[in-house]
Amino acid sequence: MSVLLVVRENDGKSRLVDLAARFSAAKGCDLYVVSHSSGESLPDMGKLDWGEGEIKELELTSSNSYWMIRELVDLLKPGLLVLNDATDHPDLYTKAINRAINEISCEVMIVRLGEGGQHEDKILVPCGGGRHSRVALKLAHRMVGLDTTALFVEPNVDEVSASVGFAQLHRQLSRSGIPADEVSCEVVLEDDVFRGIRCEVERNDYGLVLIGATGHSSVRRKLFGTVPDKLMRGEKGMSICVLRSAKPMGSVFRDNVERLLHINVPQLNREERVHLFDEIEQKSRWSFDFAALIMLSTMIAALGLLSNSGAVVIGAMLVAPLMTPILGGGLSLVQGNWPLWRRCQTAVLLGFLSALSIGALMGVLARLLDMPMTSQLAMRGEPSTLDLGVAFFSGVAASYCMARPKLSSALAGVAIAAALVPPIATTGICLVLGKFSVAQGAALLFGTNVVAIVVGAAFNFYLAGIRGRKTDGSGIWSRRFLIVFTLIMAGLIVPLTSVLVERIAGPVEVEKVLVELASEHNVVVKRVQRSSHLDGLSLIEVTLESAYPVDASVIGSLKRAVERATGEKVHMRVTTVLVTEM
Repeated sequence: MSVLLVVRENDGKSRLVDLAARFSAAKGCDLYVVSHSSGESLPDMGKLDWGEGEIKELELTSSNSYWMIRELVDLLKPGLLVLNDATDHPDLYTKAINRAINEISCEVMIVRLGEGGQHEDKILVPCGGGRHSRVALKLAHRMVGLDTTALFVEPNVDEVSASVGFAQLHRQLSRSGIPADEVSCEVVLEDDVFRGIRCEVERNDYGLVLIGATGHSSVRRKLFGTVPDKLMRGEKGMSICVLRSAKPMGSVFRDNVERLLHINVPQLNREERVHLFDEIEQKSRWSFDFAALIMLSTMIAALGLLSNSGAVVIGAMLVAPLMTPILGGGLSLVQGNWPLWRRCQTAVLLGFLSALSIGALMGVLARLLDMPMTSQLAMRGEPSTLDLGVAFFSGVAASYCMARPKLSSALAGVAIAAALVPPIATTGICLVLGKFSVAQGAALLFGTNVVAIVVGAAFNFYLAGIRGRKTDGSGIWSRRFLIVFTLIMAGLIVPLTSVLVERIAGPVEVEKVLVELASEHNVVVKRVQRSSHLDGLSLIEVTLESAYPVDASVIGSLKRAVERATGEKVHMRVTTVLVTEM
């Protein structure tokens, strides 16, 4: 473990080395100092002899500041990387600093030096409750002990606000493992955090303000929005250090995965992302057109289901507009885009309710006309793991096609595979017809489709390089939602697999019954298969071998045996193969 200081020439190098030495002494480790100047090539890092013990110094030249920093970190594996602020440096170096804050896995500190030289006199550490501020507080405590001031800014909303602030501050000290009597504790009553910190630094004489931060945007804001410039001038001018704690192993693993994806998977360019966002934003809004298409597609689907026409049902799938807002849900989870998520889910919910209402009205019509249960209706009441897999890969395929305009013609096929509107229409019709088990299965099928398509779309968008902005606290809700959706999809595997197993195992049980009974009539059962449905009843297809045509009474006894074994009425289709042995 060590502290690595990378400093550009003539940028207060001696003072930065002094401050970094204080950090390394507090951590009980070596300090490496690298003076970086602009050049054409990077030395062979594998041949550097860093030695042991005191401060080690090396001068490097590199045309790429970030990769020079990254190679140093990979070689030395420091616990803390210290960089001087890049405000007055070339733009390329500023970008290198920002990338280091976001991507380097160890602790990263950005230093903005004041004109004074007393960095170690007194240290102020604002405590905001995050792990970054706790790491900063522990470092300051090891450096100056009681001269560390832990600050908490509490909104002034009540007469007990100060007491609440001290309770919060002591909780943060406890979580940091620091006794409250080993640091100074201050609470400022102020609605704005930065204004509260400024009030404290103007009221007391501090040499250093040490602040925890998450990413480069937060660092910029805290470096230049915390302390007035006038307090950084003169002999007592204070310095500001912004510290981002080491990334957890999960974050490091995610960064490595993203780097591999960026190298190996074609990423969406700017034009493709603009087209994708515009397409989803436009077509995910609940509008008159959206409502009209939902109602029309449900009417078509309901008529196809009641007339037992698969071709009509397929046509309804092509008209339904539900796929786009569901894909928008996956996109919003990857981006952490709450307004888009809310808009998409509103469209999906209202679309579901509209389609369910139309389905119920068609169910009333079917009941008045005494229309029978069809196989198209019944087959949607038994979703299985296969339907879950179809929905997931449909989400992947649909999002892939939508993100690439030249592949948009394939969306029609994906819409047919996903089958979103027919299950809703089936639910509405079967609720009115009193077929509650079928209605429940169809509703489960729709829910399965929605969850799996959202997860599949989010998976593909992530692979394609779409990310949200990494700002303070952003994206937490989306990560939680994505975890919940993934867990729901995993949980659905159990009941859906049981349906699939029952569908496979059912014919085996029926076959045993048929074999025993058929042998009594000198008939051989060669094949038993459970097909979908016929007129609302399960269809059992049986192939028999016999030397003579099988009598209808024998087939009737076989049918009754099947119904006793399954516990339900069935249709049975028998094929007899005449066999003559000589």
